[in-house]
Amino acid sequence: MSSNLWRRVVLIGAMLVVAFAAALPAQAAPAKADSGHYGKWVQTGWNIDDRVLPCPVDLALPAPAPSIVCTDDTFLVLKKNGRYETNMSVFKTIAANKGVYEVAKLAGDKQDAIVFDDDGTGDSLRAYRVQIRRAAAGSPATMTISTVFSNPRTEADMNIKMVFARSTS
Repeated sequence: MSSNLWRRVVLIGAMLVVAFAAALPAQAAPAKADSGHYGKWVQTGWNIDDRVLPCPVDLALPAPAPSIVCTDDTFLVLKKNGRYETNMSVFKTIAANKGVYEVAKLAGDKQDAIVFDDDGTGDSLRAYRVQIRRAAAGSPATMTISTVFSNPRTEADMNIKMVFARSTS
């Protein structure tokens, strides 16, 4: 599958999630309001097909898969006004490290969907599953943002998860 075709498939999927969220505003707003997504999140690692890669890590994957990268200060800030800021390349373009996001509760699903659109000039919607795990006493909450990546070369799916801990600072 060519990279242009792959980008179109991903964009169409993201647009479908956005359209679904827009069609059900009553469900999207309550999910976002009480979801616990707000705040600064620091990436602690990646989980690829249940293989944990703690930060810092820099792992190049064969195209068209994205590189797996995180440092000790990789972060994502989700604000109550529906804006986000990040230093993660997966959620930004070269020109914009911030943008808007929406969290939607999908019908019949236990996990929410989160859609990012950076402030860059082009269309750059990105949609993922997102799950918050409440903290045990004395430890921060965790957030997992995940997607399934289909690799046409191996004809297999790869489960890719970004794992975060809520920042206490």
